[in-house]
Amino acid sequence: MSRSKVTKLAFAIVFICFLLSTFVSMWSLDHMVRHNMNEMNKMMAARIYEQISQELSEPLLFSRTMSSDSFLAKAIEQEGSLTEEEASHMMGEFLTDMREGLGCEKAFVVSADSLRYYSDKGLEKVVDPDTVEYDKWYTEFLDRNREYYLDVDVDELNRDIWTVFANCRMEREGKLLGVCGVGVHMTRTQDLIRALEKEYQVKINLIDSNGLIQLDTDEGNIEKAYLKDLELGGSDNSDYICSKTGRGQYVVTKYIKDLDWYLVVQNSGDNGKWQFINVIVLNLALFFFVLAILIFAIRIIAMRTITLSEASFKDQSTRLLNRRAFEEEKARLMNNMTLGEDFIYVTADVNGLKTVNDTLGHAAGDELIQGAAACLKKCFGKYGKIYRIGGDEFALILSLPEKRIEGLKKEFETVMTAWSGEKVKDLSVSLGYASAREFPSENLAELSRISDERMYEAKAEYYRVSGKDRRKQ
Repeated sequence: MSRSKVTKLAFAIVFICFLLSTFVSMWSLDHMVRHNMNEMNKMMAARIYEQISQELSEPLLFSRTMSSDSFLAKAIEQEGSLTEEEASHMMGEFLTDMREGLGCEKAFVVSADSLRYYSDKGLEKVVDPDTVEYDKWYTEFLDRNREYYLDVDVDELNRDIWTVFANCRMEREGKLLGVCGVGVHMTRTQDLIRALEKEYQVKINLIDSNGLIQLDTDEGNIEKAYLKDLELGGSDNSDYICSKTGRGQYVVTKYIKDLDWYLVVQNSGDNGKWQFINVIVLNLALFFFVLAILIFAIRIIAMRTITLSEASFKDQSTRLLNRRAFEEEKARLMNNMTLGEDFIYVTADVNGLKTVNDTLGHAAGDELIQGAAACLKKCFGKYGKIYRIGGDEFALILSLPEKRIEGLKKEFETVMTAWSGEKVKDLSVSLGYASAREFPSENLAELSRISDERMYEAKAEYYRVSGKDRRKQ
């Protein structure tokens, strides 16, 4: 099998293994994500809940601290015995200290008897829930019959800034004294939610039992937009409820009892998507890493195999193809029905090798053979293959027009004449050839026989002209 075929086969095997491993990894991840997504999303929602609950619990704690303050309760009880100016001054000073001490943006109290609304600025207005739309929060809170409650609204007395109000009832011995509380600008809570959304790649909202949005990073949704078709659970259920809304998309809801709101965490599914992408990238990286190592190993093995294979077909002395290579090529050509009209078979034999071996040594004989090989390769090498098939015998399988062969023989004679070795100064090689154009009906065996005969004729002519004794050569 050729090196390219081995490489392609190995690549195909690795690629199939990569596809299988990727499929198994993605299937395993999908199965794991499906199995654990509820718990994963609940754990994420729990971490979000802890931070938001802590943030919003502070205003409630502040308002409950105010409601239990004995000085504030006594001031409200004594309100009727003071002038409006005196009450405004006293409440203003107290609420200023309270606001600064608690670190909030607003501290207020509404007297149940006079419905006066006091802040750190003193008396700001008289609450009129029956006729003023904005003031209905007061009666709505009392109707809830709750000790405390969070309300999101614009602060009409402070440039209509969105504010989270923590309202708390003030009672003494069962008697309602009024409502007190604090206000925290929503931007602080929104910044927290925005940071959590970025960290966990989710969408976070706080909604009431009707789905009306109470908190959102987009102020345009607050108390205007609804989140519908959510599984909220009852107010007596404190568990996290996780439901799937689409492929890879989940919603987790959690009832916050202290706030009487629901936390809604919507997971877009991007986390799961990135998990799949990470697995694919990891598999791709692993695939190319293994492929690179495999190709490198295959190249080394293939090159080593080719080197060994080539070495088994090379004559070590002349670096020409050897007898084994010739027999394989000969067997291949014998199976061909036609050889082609440019096919030429050449036989070459070194003259006088025995004399050189006997008189100058075998090293000189080797030099003579190597010189013959070099001259043959220089003249005929680009037209085909040259084989050393015996001690001083060569065979050439060429492809060129027959009319060129005589010119190449003359060129060969010139090259031989110019050759000179260190131990041997002269070189002579007898050539014979047979072409498929000259003998179109003959096969390789017959062309080889004709070429041999012509080579021996050329050799006999050499000895006749040179006057040397062939038997001693």
